[in-house]
Amino acid sequence: MTRITFKREELLRAIEYCMTSVEKKSTMPILSHVLMESTKNQCRIVATNLDTSVIVRLTAVDYEGEVKIAIPARHFNEICKGVRGETVKLEHDGEHNVLSVTSDKTGYTLPCGDANDFPAVSSEVGDEVTVPLKKILPLFKKLQFSMTDPNYNKTYSGVLMMRVTDEKREVIELVTTDIHRISIVTLENFKLPLKELAEGIVIPGKNFSEIVKIFSDIDEAKLSIKEGKLIITADTVAFICRLIKNEFPSYRNVTGNSAQIEKKDHAEVRRKELVDGIKRVIALSTEEKIWAARFEFKGDTLRMSASSEFGGSSSDEILVEKGFQSDRTIGLNARYFLEVVGVIDDEKTRLIVEEGLRPLTIIEKNPEFTYTHMVMPLRI
Repeated sequence: MTRITFKREELLRAIEYCMTSVEKKSTMPILSHVLMESTKNQCRIVATNLDTSVIVRLTAVDYEGEVKIAIPARHFNEICKGVRGETVKLEHDGEHNVLSVTSDKTGYTLPCGDANDFPAVSSEVGDEVTVPLKKILPLFKKLQFSMTDPNYNKTYSGVLMMRVTDEKREVIELVTTDIHRISIVTLENFKLPLKELAEGIVIPGKNFSEIVKIFSDIDEAKLSIKEGKLIITADTVAFICRLIKNEFPSYRNVTGNSAQIEKKDHAEVRRKELVDGIKRVIALSTEEKIWAARFEFKGDTLRMSASSEFGGSSSDEILVEKGFQSDRTIGLNARYFLEVVGVIDDEKTRLIVEEGLRPLTIIEKNPEFTYTHMVMPLRI
């Protein structure tokens, strides 16, 4: 019988990190487990679904013997959430491969999987660079709605991270697209000396969400790439995921560089008034994916209008803080427009509408980043 005891909060945090990589449905039942290994008071908990892996290290407050067990992850997570004691004691009966979990006056027994069946997960890293995650992760909200559904097109279902030259300066850009729209975050005064960024790496969108969950409270982390995998390590946790091959289109051929965009005529509208106006215009829409609407800029007025599927219509007008030099009209999927305006932090939204069937461009400038979003127009 081997025994090991942890502080409940530390154990729960480790298991919740691991849950991001626990397989929900698989032909390999062992992937629904986490592997726990310990030597003296040092413990390593591992989860993997073969595409992503999480490794968490924690220190036991008491131990007797060495542990190597495969624990059913979801049951173990629920147990750690529910118990009320400050510590959690684990006792493993190796003969019957059963784990006893005790905390305060609450006890459980869990049949374990065969630890020898658990896939090997390497924690070996490549050349590491330090990344200020607190500057990157909050920007994911500006990118996630533009990603392609992986069931439709896996190539564009992630976040492209690439080093580009923009007006004789090197910048790092984060890009997502679903062909109908594109989001670009250009990081200002940001260095990331990874050679792979010259060609660009694509982090699967689902994995980027998991990175946000795990590292949201961490300021800095070490990042490396090895054998087609991204490895992020910080404090006691490591996250590993497979990268997608970069087959993104040459997006700068469409968007132009920052200087070209800066020179274009633009309008400015108060963000809250724009959001409220769009919501009023689409109130009659019953279609889930396409809310076709017409946007007419005339002087200091923006008129929005739409027709419903059952014959009704709607219209609304709001004031423009800064108008275009000449009148402009564009048809858009208002759902797309609403999504991007909803993640703008500025009180005013900067809009570029060009003649012909050119996309709508939305710009947000910040000392640490520039956010560029383009939405393809509709014929209305």
